Amino acid sequence: MGAAFAIQVMTGKENNVKKLMEWAFSKCENAQKWVKAIHNVTESTVRVLSEGGLGKVRERAIMPGYIFLEMNYDVDQHNQSAAIPADIWHLIKSIPGVLKQFTSSGQVISADEFQQMLGLEPEEQVEVVVSTDESSIVETEATQVSEAEGAVQNALHQVNTAKTVEERVEAENVLESAEKELESMIEKSYEESVGATAVALRRIQKSAKGSSEKGIIASIKVMIKNGKERICFPKTLLEKIISCNISECKSSPNNVIKLLLKYVRQKIGIS
Repeated sequence: MGAAFAIQVMTGKENNVKKLMEWAFSKCENAQKWVKAIHNVTESTVRVLSEGGLGKVRERAIMPGYIFLEMNYDVDQHNQSAAIPADIWHLIKSIPGVLKQFTSSGQVISADEFQQMLGLEPEEQVEVVVSTDESSIVETEATQVSEAEGAVQNALHQVNTAKTVEERVEAENVLESAEKELESMIEKSYEESVGATAVALRRIQKSAKGSSEKGIIASIKVMIKNGKERICFPKTLLEKIISCNISECKSSPNNVIKLLLKYVRQKIGIS
């Protein structure tokens, strides 16, 4: 593997620029001599479809706004003079979508550094999208919190109107219990507002202290967008889920999430 240069391009146009550059270099003998390959480091994602099965593979740039020219030579850490030949550089600048060039002295990426960079490319990901009725969640949470606040106020009133020491001690115990319940309710409502899968994973993680399988949770990413929960995890994990639950596996989004959480709990060793 040779040294490399980073080329800044328009975000979202990485693959288009790469294709245009490959075509232009195929017509230029000097470019073929000096440039070994053009890299657009990407992540592949495939979505679980609502009717079951997997959709088309989509490519997403891991380093948005950059592509990399791998050269047919290497440099050591002391080499500050590596450069792209002028005629190749002129060709690169003429390609639509190219914004900025990091080709001046000292800006070359060594072969070892570039190999490590390419080694960071993650495996293919699976995306599962499930609906979440946020409005009903918020309404339920508000009612529960309101009731808990009322219980605290009632207990506080009992403390203030107690006529004996015994009544006051008993009322203070009730107040302490009501305050803990309110605190727990507020924390729970905050957690559930980020999505059921995220909450489930967080609770599993709390129970996974000391487990050698905690990394499996870290590989699962969850976010809410437009009222839907989006869960991403490695495709190899989906294959393990299916192999462990072959008799009950229906690849609809909701069932995949159910089996995912079941699999993670089993690996962590909790019920």
